[in-house]
Amino acid sequence: MPEPTQRPIRRIALLLLAATIAAPLPAAAAQVWTALAAEKIRPGATARSDSSARIAAARNEFEAFQVVVTGAATNVRAAASELTGAGTIGGVRLYREALIQVQTASALDGATGPWPDALVPDVDEVANERRNAFPFSVPASESRAIWVEVFVPPEAPAGDYTGSVSVSWDGGSATVPVTLTVWPFTLPSTASLKTAFGFTYGAIPSGHGVSAADAFAAIRARYGQLALDHRITLSHVDDGSSALDHADALYGPTLDGTAATALRGARMTAYELLYDPKSWSSFFDGKGWLDRLFQYTCDEPPLTCAWSDIPGRAAAAHAANVRTLVTTSIQEADANGVTSSIDVIVPVINYLDDREGTFAGNQRSKYDAFLAASPRREIWGYQSCMSHGCGGTVNFGSPSSSDRYFTGWPSYMIDASAVRNRAMEWLSFRYRLSGELYWETAYAFTHDAWTNQWDFNGNGDGTLFYPGTPAKIGGTTHIPVASIRLKMIREGMEDYEYLKLLSDAGDDAFARQIADSLFPNAYSTEVAPAALMTAREQLARRIVSLGATAPTPPGDPAPLPPSPPSSSPPLQAGAAGTLVRGGCAAGGSSGLLALVGLVGTLRFRRRRAR
Repeated sequence: MPEPTQRPIRRIALLLLAATIAAPLPAAAAQVWTALAAEKIRPGATARSDSSARIAAARNEFEAFQVVVTGAATNVRAAASELTGAGTIGGVRLYREALIQVQTASALDGATGPWPDALVPDVDEVANERRNAFPFSVPASESRAIWVEVFVPPEAPAGDYTGSVSVSWDGGSATVPVTLTVWPFTLPSTASLKTAFGFTYGAIPSGHGVSAADAFAAIRARYGQLALDHRITLSHVDDGSSALDHADALYGPTLDGTAATALRGARMTAYELLYDPKSWSSFFDGKGWLDRLFQYTCDEPPLTCAWSDIPGRAAAAHAANVRTLVTTSIQEADANGVTSSIDVIVPVINYLDDREGTFAGNQRSKYDAFLAASPRREIWGYQSCMSHGCGGTVNFGSPSSSDRYFTGWPSYMIDASAVRNRAMEWLSFRYRLSGELYWETAYAFTHDAWTNQWDFNGNGDGTLFYPGTPAKIGGTTHIPVASIRLKMIREGMEDYEYLKLLSDAGDDAFARQIADSLFPNAYSTEVAPAALMTAREQLARRIVSLGATAPTPPGDPAPLPPSPPSSSPPLQAGAAGTLVRGGCAAGGSSGLLALVGLVGTLRFRRRRAR
């Protein structure tokens, strides 16, 4: 029997043990990790061990990565330091990746549920205003990503740079070390791959609630500017009766290369003729812009016009020295006797290299005679609903042959992988195309793009922007908000510049070997992000080994737009790191020399059904 003095002690110990067992366990601490930009981080992603970011870029190039917070975490905020080392690179931009709920999968290789897409800026790149990206919260056992974007100025010295991204939340914080390697070559400001991306007249009244002529045009100009900084051209500029006046006063800078773009000197590469060919031709010729003016002669005949309509329309354009563009294949144009009327022929990517049927196999050589007939002629490409399915929904339980056909193609859908969002420009190089067309970039503004982008049996078909109204994202100025898909298109455009630079430097065979190995055909673009980054690094190494450079980007050498404020102190320069995460290892600047030694009216376009 225990002594009386021991009983209270035992009772207290038992009470303490019971209290410990009954007390709730403390919530797991939030985790912070990093991911490549070439992947989409969905809420169900589990935390990884990657705690630092390593990226590489040429001069005059954008490069991004993601910082991911796996919760629970409340009041999450982030800030980025300058990158210092061979020089100093400031203006690192941060974005919150907003989620959109996908109710119906776009294709057999898509998926329902929440997907990251809109990039809400901390400080935007157009008006330079603070927006409402931060703070945000992360539910327990879920992940949310922060998009981190670096622009390397054209005058930046090559070599290694280091800095950090700091993340804080209620009760915790983390610092993510960042290493950037700047390659000793420069990308041009104006894209080498021409583009004509649509932008309907109704987008701004619908998405921004603005219809007054001058306010409308000012917002439209901001979309055009942001597009150029993503290396694409919004070619459909329809301001009604004011179209030519606005082309001069408001859009002239984007045609001349004097707009306030981060890519200094960036110019539009295409401008769609909307009205009288003679007056427009004369006006554009006087401004030095005629080389970019084109007539959209017919879209997917015979869906939107009869084959017999094309010669007459083309004759009016040719009489005014304006080039014509038709979305069709050479086989269809030849069969219908309209090939001589076409200057720019634009086949859907499926018909350049189909997996079955009439257009099976690489069809590119069949366009050689078309090109040889005139120096004005070009071949562009486009993707359509044929990348995800043009009608009906997918039977996931028992997929049909049609369901299986609409997989693996390059796709701008929200629920397609980031690599597939990025693949189209690699295919443009593979098939020796000189331009890319896309039917629309703001179609979902006709409803609420922030909550629903299900159009034409795809999530995001015809929409690459979000309407950045002050009510939605804060600030005082209406701006365009980029999607992750738009960022991936820019990455693809920059990949194209790597391929072209290497080809122009004398090693076209190696450039094509890399492109062919990564994407062996048009319907096999679902590859691992790390494989794409490895291919990109191989291109860069070969460019460096050849000593290739691109001309200094043209335009006003004025200072870049103001950098967003940052509260994180810069890190001291550290040891050289690998160039790219995900298995793409290479030496830093200290090993760079050794590396060199070693090696208008909305038109329902692109709705083609099989």
